[in-house]
Amino acid sequence: MAKADQPLWLPVPAGSVTLGAAPEPTDGRAPPQRLAVPGFWITRTPVTNAQYARWCAASGTAAPPHWGGPQPGAALHDHPVTYVDWFAASAYAHGAGARLPSEPEWERAARGDDTRRYPWGSVPATPRHANFGAQIGATTPVEAYPQGRSPWGCCDMAGNVWEWTRSLARPYPYDARDGREDSAAPGARVVRGGSYNHAPHDIRCSARDWLFAGACDVYIGMRLVRDAAPPPGDPHDWVHVPPGELHLGDWPVAARADAPEEALPGLGTPAHAVWVPAFALAATPVTNRQYACFVQATGRAAPAHWSGARPPESLWQHPVTYVDWHDAAAYCEWVGARLPTEAEWERAARGDAQRRYPWGDASPGPLHACFNRPHAEPGTRAVGGRRRGTGPFGHGDLAGLVWEWSASLYAAYPYDALDGRNRPDAPGRRVLRGGSCRSEQAVFLECAYRSMSHPVRKRDHIGFRPAR
Repeated sequence: MAKADQPLWLPVPAGSVTLGAAPEPTDGRAPPQRLAVPGFWITRTPVTNAQYARWCAASGTAAPPHWGGPQPGAALHDHPVTYVDWFAASAYAHGAGARLPSEPEWERAARGDDTRRYPWGSVPATPRHANFGAQIGATTPVEAYPQGRSPWGCCDMAGNVWEWTRSLARPYPYDARDGREDSAAPGARVVRGGSYNHAPHDIRCSARDWLFAGACDVYIGMRLVRDAAPPPGDPHDWVHVPPGELHLGDWPVAARADAPEEALPGLGTPAHAVWVPAFALAATPVTNRQYACFVQATGRAAPAHWSGARPPESLWQHPVTYVDWHDAAAYCEWVGARLPTEAEWERAARGDAQRRYPWGDASPGPLHACFNRPHAEPGTRAVGGRRRGTGPFGHGDLAGLVWEWSASLYAAYPYDALDGRNRPDAPGRRVLRGGSCRSEQAVFLECAYRSMSHPVRKRDHIGFRPAR
C-alpha cells in the first residue's frame, strides 16, 4: 500500500470540545456544551478518488457514476471522492479498519482546544483558506489550502465537500447515550464542513446540516477516524532484485587516476566476487511523509528540522534526514523490513555489470543525481525526480540526494556476510552508501564508494531506505 494514495493518519489527543459555541445565534442550538472527547486518530484529508478506487477494485463496489468507468480520470485522483452515500462511506471505513467520526470527534479535529470559528482560527474565510462560495464551482485536490489547516494538521475541514459523520441528526444538547451513534438506527445523518458551494457561514467548525443516509451528490464525501494508532501497512514501492554474483568493491586504485587522493580509502578495494541472494529494496529513500506516520504512531522523536511531529509541507516528498542508524533500523522494523546489507545495496546499484554509477559509466549531471549542493537550503530535493539516474533494477536516487545507512559495520574487505558485520547489536561504525546532495565530487556517488559514521550521527544529508 501507500504510496501516494495511502491516507496519512494524524493523532488528536484526548481533550474537550465546545459544541454550540457562542456567539452563533443563528444556529438555533441549546447553550454551548463542553464535552470530553477521548483521543483518536483521523485522516489528514477527506478520502480521495484514488483511495476509493482501490477499494472498489478490491471489494467489487460500484464506482461513482461521474468517473465514467472503474477508475477516476487522472485529473481527479487527488480530489475528494463524491457520490458516496452514508452506507457506502460506512462500508469503506469498515473495510479500512476505521469508522466515520462522531460529531464531537469531527468538531474537536476541526477546532482543537478553543472555540475558533474556522479550522485556521477566527479570521474571516478567504480563497487562501478554503474552496467555498462557488469561487471554483467544483472540488479541488486535497491539501490545496495549507493555510486552512486545523490545529492538529487536518486539511479541507472547511469547504470542498460535506463530510459524513456517524451521528444521527438529533437536536442538541448532545448525548452519546441517546442512540444517536447507533450505526444500525434509521434516520438522517449529520454532515459537517460545508462544500465548495457554501457561504462562509456554512463552513464554520460549528456548522451542521443533515442528509438522509441514502443521499448521494457531487459535493458529499467523507474522512475516517480510528480509536487506536493505525497499523503501519506497507508504505513503500518495492523493487525486486534477483539473486546474482556481485563484484563488490572497485578495481585496483592504480587504475583510478581520476579519483581525488582523499577519496581513495573509500573506494572499497579489492574487488571480489560475492553471491547475493534475492531481496527487495524500496524504490526510493524513505520520505518525510512516510517517516511522519512512524513518528505519529510510535511517539519516536521527530527529526530536528520538523515543526513538532510534522515535517514542513514543502518537504513531504523529500527524503527524511536527521535520523541516526537506530532511528532507521526502528523504522524498518516498524514496516516489517530491515536495513540493506552493504552487499545488497551495491548489488541493487550495480546490477549484473561492473558499472561505475547506477545508470552506467557516464559522468553524473543534474538529471542523474542531486549532488554538489553544499550550501543549498534545503539541500535535498523530492525523491524520484531524476529518471536518468535510475538504477539497473528500477531504483531511484541511489546516487546523490542522501547518504543511506546500511546494516553493515565498516569492516575490511573482502566482505563476509557470516563474520558478524551485519549483526544489529554489534558495536562500531556503520557503512553509508550513495553520496549525497552535499557531495562535491562525483567519486562519492560511485557504486563502489564506502563511507561510514557512528550510528548516533544525524545530519541533513543522511537518510536510508529499507530492504526485505
